[in-house]
Amino acid sequence: ILALISLWNINAYADEDVFCNEPKCDKKYNDFTITRFIEAKEKSDKPILFWLSGGSGQRLTSDPLQEVEGKIDLVVMMNPYDMLKNSVQRDDGAAPQAYIPDQADRIKSIIKFYKAKFNSKEIWLGGQSFGAARTLAYLTASPDNSKLISGIILTGTAVGSYKNNVIKVPFNKIKDLNLPIAIIHHIRDVCDTSHYKTAIKVKEKLEKINLGKTEFISIEVGNLPNDTKCGGKTRDAKNHEFKDSKKELAEAVIKFINQNTQ
Repeated sequence: ILALISLWNINAYADEDVFCNEPKCDKKYNDFTITRFIEAKEKSDKPILFWLSGGSGQRLTSDPLQEVEGKIDLVVMMNPYDMLKNSVQRDDGAAPQAYIPDQADRIKSIIKFYKAKFNSKEIWLGGQSFGAARTLAYLTASPDNSKLISGIILTGTAVGSYKNNVIKVPFNKIKDLNLPIAIIHHIRDVCDTSHYKTAIKVKEKLEKINLGKTEFISIEVGNLPNDTKCGGKTRDAKNHEFKDSKKELAEAVIKFINQNTQ
């Protein structure tokens, strides 16, 4: 039994260094990105979901998609620089590091690497919180970027300030977008930088420029109260992180991918 468990762990998690070799990869950062391939229990032709974590982006985690692990293939990355830099003290909810040229080309390098490794298997791109901001920033960097992926999943989208009524994504730079996109948000996420109503506005903006399907999915389950004090040492953002609704989040993600995969 122990041998079988050990074998499963080897197969389930495979870490790999992926070199950042696109034109705008910045040499002042690591030439490579540490990635982890989290294999589904059953082999299938389903897409790989390349998932960008929230916060600093410096963890090899699928959070909050732990319940997705084992059901479809996942790829996660450890960003070589802190995505929170120059953002924590801002009151507009911006994530400036998400929009530096290196970030989009670093993501592109990983997408190309895993498409080649798995014989051009389809790749979906998505992220949680600032990971959602990084996903949108990837789309703004070049019209060609969206053509490398087959769909998008955004959860807990953190792209602006509800209090100041501002969204920091330059949607006008997203061109030729034709993908299935799901924006999944907890109805009781009322953090200023990831408010439920701001996520609805993101959906409305994407709907105007996306030729593909754009769907907003509300998560309402769980007994946690509205998120408050969503920042700093007193952070209380459990709905933002789907602490009481990971199973339902996973079901929504997998259902959307299955419905929109040929």
